[in-house]
Amino acid sequence: MLGAILASALVFGASVPADATAAFAAPPAVEPAYTDHKRPLDAEAPAQEEAPETPESPDVVGAPTTLPEVVGGRAIVGTPASAALGVWPDAELEFEIIWQRDGVDIAGAQGDSYTPSADDLGATLSAAVTATAPSGASLTVSTQPVIVEAGTFELAAVSLTGATSVGSALKTVLASQAPADATLSYRWTRSGATIAGATGASYALTAADLGKAVTVTVSATRPGYEVATRTSAPTRAVTAGALAVAKPAISGTAAVGKTLTGRPGTWGPKPVKLQYQWLRNGKAIPKATGATYKLAAADAGKRITFRVTGTLGGYTTATQTSGATAAVPRSLSAAPAPAVAGTVKVGQTLSAKPGTWKPAPVKLSYQWLRNGSAIKGATKSTYKLTSADGGAKISVRVTGKKSGYLTVTKTSATKSVPRVLGTSKPKISGTKLVGSSLTVNRGKWTAGTTLKVQWLRNGAAIKGATKTTYKLSAADAGKRISVRVTGSKSGYTAASQTSAATGSIGYPSRTRPNSVGSCPSWAPVKGNVNSSRGTKIYHVPGSTYYSRTNPEECFSNASAAQRAGYRAPLR
Repeated sequence: MLGAILASALVFGASVPADATAAFAAPPAVEPAYTDHKRPLDAEAPAQEEAPETPESPDVVGAPTTLPEVVGGRAIVGTPASAALGVWPDAELEFEIIWQRDGVDIAGAQGDSYTPSADDLGATLSAAVTATAPSGASLTVSTQPVIVEAGTFELAAVSLTGATSVGSALKTVLASQAPADATLSYRWTRSGATIAGATGASYALTAADLGKAVTVTVSATRPGYEVATRTSAPTRAVTAGALAVAKPAISGTAAVGKTLTGRPGTWGPKPVKLQYQWLRNGKAIPKATGATYKLAAADAGKRITFRVTGTLGGYTTATQTSGATAAVPRSLSAAPAPAVAGTVKVGQTLSAKPGTWKPAPVKLSYQWLRNGSAIKGATKSTYKLTSADGGAKISVRVTGKKSGYLTVTKTSATKSVPRVLGTSKPKISGTKLVGSSLTVNRGKWTAGTTLKVQWLRNGAAIKGATKTTYKLSAADAGKRISVRVTGSKSGYTAASQTSAATGSIGYPSRTRPNSVGSCPSWAPVKGNVNSSRGTKIYHVPGSTYYSRTNPEECFSNASAAQRAGYRAPLR
């Protein structure tokens, strides 16, 4: 065996003189004592056989009788490897050791020990031992190479902290810190079965863990080392979790006919399922299981609450109930709905018809509205329309109040108020005498207004007198004439304006005959012109020729005829 080791040592780089032989007697095994690099070595040979004497300061260093070796014959990452120098026949030798990886010197790796690193894993490790005599002669012998094995290390004990209920998180705790270069991985198990996706240092318990024990296995990986693994003790059986709950609330008006809305608040974790139940004086209302509830007559005088129940697999069912409403007041009724009565026209007065309110007596108040907005000061049961209402929609709001009952407000349908036309006072021009014509100036009205004219005699309409001009007749004598103009336009209230009346209508002093031989009664004096002589003669009623005269002109009296150049008849 020793011969094989020696032969191997020579193969791995022992330097011997050219004329030296490589035959050695194999000495029995020894426990060599050696020193660090370049310090004298005393190796004690077995008692039964003495080593041959070595001459001082030899020119050639003799081969070792016991070859250098890696102590223990193994090299492990992270564990110091030591080199035994072997037994050399010469005295006063100095030694140098250089460690080699796969036969190549490792930079900086000198000395009798070397700690393999991750870079050495799987490679061969050997130590090249060079012995040097005082004469300068030297011999290098390498140890038998060994394959570097993966190192091992201990991972600290693993434990778990945290509540063992669904929804809580368990956290991995190491009794001491893992090596800085270690990479940790985690595998969580539920009653021995791996939990899919649970690979972190912490784990949130789910409904699937209920009633089960949970453990964590921590694996530490380091370059050049075997994986170190530790498993925690199992937890106690996981219990049901507690839901995060909120106090429900109710919004809305607590009155018969009104709808209340339940607000459950925020519950968790998702997807917690919430169920609702409305209660009347603490008792469940049949079929009232929605988020809203319309108060019925049966709720009058009762207190209403809203109960929320949350359920989720793995969690304890939780229930929360809102605070109670005030006792639900009874509701007043009004039938029919309020209405507006009266002529819907600016200047007219409207009346509110409130309907019948029950149970009587009910105190009513009013508010008139213009286009839905309250009209300041219009709080009586009647309202006189003003110009501001023209073109607007008018309605009335009636509010009923009664002790122990909910105040109720009802609003009538709207009424559209026509706009008011812009008008002008008409004016009359012309001669105010029978037989003359009068003309009306209608003035300025709203653009697009249709105007109609009616002449009046002492305030009464004159039949057929509907044009802008009017010829005065004997019927007008002694009367006062005026004219009325009426305007109309879509969306507007029709309006009328009447002119000032004329003074009393008189007769003119002269006029033309009514017909051949006839003068009007108010101008009975006939004026006649003699065709042969051109003489102008007037005839008064009852005179000799009056009935036979065909007048050219008629006069109110003889004086008027005389002023016109007529003379009295000679007989």
